[in-house]
Amino acid sequence: MHDGPAEVPVGAPRLQAVLAVLLLRANTPVSARELIAAVWGDEAPPGALGALRTHVFTLRRLLEPGRAPRATARTLLTTDSGYTLRVAPEDVDLTVFELRTAEAGRARAAGRPERARSLLVSALDLWRGRPLAGVPGPYAEAQRVRLEELRLSAVEARWEAEIALGGHDNALGPLRALAAEHPWRERVHELLMTALHHAGRQADALGVHAHVRRVLAEELGTRPGPGLDRLQQKILTAGPGRQADGATGLRAPSGADGPAQLPQDTADFTGRDDEADRLCTALESGRIVALSAISGIGKTALAIHVAHRMRHRFPDGQLYADLRGTDPRPAEPMEVLGRFLCVLGVRAGHLPVLPGERAALYRSLLATRRVLVLLDNARDLAQVRDLLPGAPGSAVLLTSRSRLAGLTGATLVDLRPMAPAEALELLTRIVGARRVSAEPEAAAEVLGACGHLPLALRIVASRLVARPDHTLAGTAALLADERRRLGAFRAEDTAVETTFRLGMELLDAEHVRAFRLLALPEVPELGVPAAAALLARPEREAEKLCESLVDLSLLESAAPGRYRYHDLLRLFARQTAVAEVPDHERTAALTRLLEFCLATALDAHRAWLPDDVFPGNAAPPRSAGPVFTGPQEAAAWLRDEQTSLLGLIEQAAGDASLSLTVCADLLLAADPLGRLGAQPYGIERAARILTGAARAAGHRTAEARALYMLGSSVQHRFAMRLGAPALDRAVELCRAAGDRTLLAHVLITRGGGALALRDFTAAHAMLTEALAHGRALASRGIEAYALGFLGLALLATGRAEEGLAHCREAVAVTRATGDVAGQANALHNLAQVCLRTGRTSETFDSLHESLRLWRETGSRYREGLLLGAIAEAHNTSGRPVEAAEHAARARDIAEARGDAGILARALAQLGHAHRAQGDADRARDHYRRAESVFRELGLPDADDIARHLREL
Repeated sequence: MHDGPAEVPVGAPRLQAVLAVLLLRANTPVSARELIAAVWGDEAPPGALGALRTHVFTLRRLLEPGRAPRATARTLLTTDSGYTLRVAPEDVDLTVFELRTAEAGRARAAGRPERARSLLVSALDLWRGRPLAGVPGPYAEAQRVRLEELRLSAVEARWEAEIALGGHDNALGPLRALAAEHPWRERVHELLMTALHHAGRQADALGVHAHVRRVLAEELGTRPGPGLDRLQQKILTAGPGRQADGATGLRAPSGADGPAQLPQDTADFTGRDDEADRLCTALESGRIVALSAISGIGKTALAIHVAHRMRHRFPDGQLYADLRGTDPRPAEPMEVLGRFLCVLGVRAGHLPVLPGERAALYRSLLATRRVLVLLDNARDLAQVRDLLPGAPGSAVLLTSRSRLAGLTGATLVDLRPMAPAEALELLTRIVGARRVSAEPEAAAEVLGACGHLPLALRIVASRLVARPDHTLAGTAALLADERRRLGAFRAEDTAVETTFRLGMELLDAEHVRAFRLLALPEVPELGVPAAAALLARPEREAEKLCESLVDLSLLESAAPGRYRYHDLLRLFARQTAVAEVPDHERTAALTRLLEFCLATALDAHRAWLPDDVFPGNAAPPRSAGPVFTGPQEAAAWLRDEQTSLLGLIEQAAGDASLSLTVCADLLLAADPLGRLGAQPYGIERAARILTGAARAAGHRTAEARALYMLGSSVQHRFAMRLGAPALDRAVELCRAAGDRTLLAHVLITRGGGALALRDFTAAHAMLTEALAHGRALASRGIEAYALGFLGLALLATGRAEEGLAHCREAVAVTRATGDVAGQANALHNLAQVCLRTGRTSETFDSLHESLRLWRETGSRYREGLLLGAIAEAHNTSGRPVEAAEHAARARDIAEARGDAGILARALAQLGHAHRAQGDADRARDHYRRAESVFRELGLPDADDIARHLREL
């Protein structure tokens, strides 16, 4: 913050975080609850509101130093809606930056590259280092990714303009540095290839393409996008000495291999001409269009229809996702990004694991493409933020029940019920002109009873088609009678529920049972095997029941063999199930589904940890699930189904009629997700809910298991002190119950946390006990993990040779059992001991083998951890250049994923590397950021970094 030329220090990191939120949402009210969530996230302390008020008071003194104590604030206001920071656009660097880059875009489109270059240079001059550096909180973390993407897009545009003006020689050096820093960003490599070719260096330009192709294949399991491939072909065609069209002319790929995910357009789509035209016009001129309306009004049908009309404008493909915004557990952005990345060419085994990392890769892949993204049924802004492309060219069409008014730069369209003439046309198309024209007054009554809502109209029309002997007058009378019984409902709810009840009249008892029971689990969708378990029917019969419900518009087929409800139909089916299906039958159905999921998850757990003893219930589940052939297949199933599994656990934990034991075992069986670094917050949330339910019920066994998973998920975020209380309580419960298996797992996790906190005596004691339990239980998995961590504890307590022997034994055990993840972990531990005992060659061999194995599992969390470890080994061996390269890659992964502990370690290694190369300023910047993150996590590494800072 500046007051004229003078810099004004803001103060503590949390104060900076509050100011950052208010500035980035300038002139808009921000509620106290929103600020607390943005600054503290899920870890807000009980006194967060008081701390927030203190921060606001401090900011007011900074922003208006001359204001009298009781005078009204003029800059940071308190309103009924929260706090509003009033600032002029020219007072915020980011606003000025965005205005200049937007004007540069217009200049470039108008054929004025000199003006575009000048504006972009002045815009980029406003940047000072990494945005929001050292500012804590989930909001700042998300904004860092967004702001860095804005900066990189501007840098690319700046050098594109330079090349267009003949300054390819000037662009070569900066583009080479940018390409090294961002090896996955294809747009940068396109520009570098173009600059090299314009400089007459055809071979070097083609060499860039070959390098990118190799890096993408090795690192991400994908191939270059159409822009790079097409530029390669143009350079080859142009030949030496001839100019190929550069990257500036490669913004419209052929799209022959682009994704085409749009659902089928409604064959009898009717009306909505004005709305469709407006949406198409908005998509032409803007990047984001948000369509909002109540359920049943036809938002999805209209959006799909418009997307099909516009697909020719987006030759690189169309992406589609149902975000399930009205479900108890909406679609996670990570899950959606994973599907999008797969169709964009990333192999499933190379997918980044958390939303931030996936969002960064997603934006990079879309940066040079024109893709239409249809996001259906969005819950709120937070859900869609990571799904928005970062660069112009692609467009997004959103649908939501709520009006997404905070979506900056979006065109907002509110959809109303159909006009009477359009509704009549829809009824006529489905039922037939003869029947409608024969009873025009009755047809009008039917339309009115349906509220002119397309969903209600379709269900009534399907009923009339299925019963050709029924008249419209009779149907209108039935609707009127049903509406009288539902008079307490709002008009649109009444219309829809009335048609739902009439639609059910077409079902026999077996289909009614299926319609109700399938709606009981709070999961986004069900596959045929799960539906069969829920219904207690053979898979083929269950599939026929589901397909019949699809034919009657009472169920939707999300994909072959997978089924879901429209949100209103799910609510209606669940309400009628509660009212009309006996309690014991509903409980039995959910129990069958729980046990099926447990059996499947247990097999996945065994495939992932092949020689381990499952720390849950010894009794085998009464259901059978599919069998997995190997750890990769098991891990893929867990990742694909994690949203459903965690949602089912939360639902079961809140239902006293369901088994907490089965629920706890299902959570334990999801343990490999945590080891991969997948959804730590999702696992943490489910574990907290289950912990509370088990404690309230006095179920100490389930409580111990939930506490273990809670502590583990927290420690995977490197919040060791926060995870310790849950693990310590789990130890107490395990000892009281004599549960040696779970106790061994808890002790290993708690011992690993103690190592990070440098409580080496406690770590040694816990890991020694865990090793004894593992050997007594004949669990090679427990034995290997305990041996590896115990080796580190022995090293730290001055017994390096014993530690080395333990780590080598851990590697031998995991190789013998075929435990890929365990072997990768054991090799990492061995490398740490080798590094500190002067065994350089064995150190690097172990680290690179561990990295290779973790990449096979698809865990970007572990990959970032290993890259940081390799950087440390290079620094220790006197190779700072190599250290900086690996640390930068670890930093990029950690920043994109939000892995604070891995980020801090990578920053520390970058600081060491730059210090060794004599660059004290850059070393100081990295050290300061590292110290801030380490202190936030409560890790003792912060004191080490503070010492390095004092020495500079």
